[in-house]
Amino acid sequence: MENAAAKKGRPRSEKSRKAILNATNKLLLQTSVQELSIESIAKKAKVGKTTIYRWWPNKTAVVMDALASQPGMQTPLPTASSHHDAITMQLDKLIRLVDSNNGQTIAQLFSEAQASEISLNIFKDNLLEPLMDAIRYSIEEGQKNGEFRDDIEISLAADMLCGPIFFRLMAHAKDLDRDFHKTYPDEAIKILAPANAN
Repeated sequence: MENAAAKKGRPRSEKSRKAILNATNKLLLQTSVQELSIESIAKKAKVGKTTIYRWWPNKTAVVMDALASQPGMQTPLPTASSHHDAITMQLDKLIRLVDSNNGQTIAQLFSEAQASEISLNIFKDNLLEPLMDAIRYSIEEGQKNGEFRDDIEISLAADMLCGPIFFRLMAHAKDLDRDFHKTYPDEAIKILAPANAN
């Protein structure tokens, strides 16, 4: 994420980078994305604001990199035995993410991004598109080998699979419960089942 967000210029100090990301993550435990400021991050990290702006275009980019730096966030998924399994694992990972302490941060980022095209693009490029690309790829490959129905448009199918998760995050976060987590991935993927499936 940081490569997409970083500006050209003097190479960043790894110590300062870690201090900024750690400070951001700590502050997010106490405050919302809307209340968070570059000034408060700089003060917590003991760096100047210009240091942050040299490497990140805005607060959204800093927060996205801070989330990505957390332990386990970049852990790859296991190799799936089928495209069906690949998609259910992606949906499971998404539900775990939005039902974690980071869920409200993601909801707040999404809300704040609506007011800024730059922030929206950062949000899409660093969170939404990698997820959606992986799901779209699995749908396309599953259609090719007959695992999925071939009469559904790929991007629409991906939206149908992920949309309810984001809707619950934004409107009914308390309903991202154990039952939803347990049942949703397998239920959702039934929309891709071919007509002759048992």
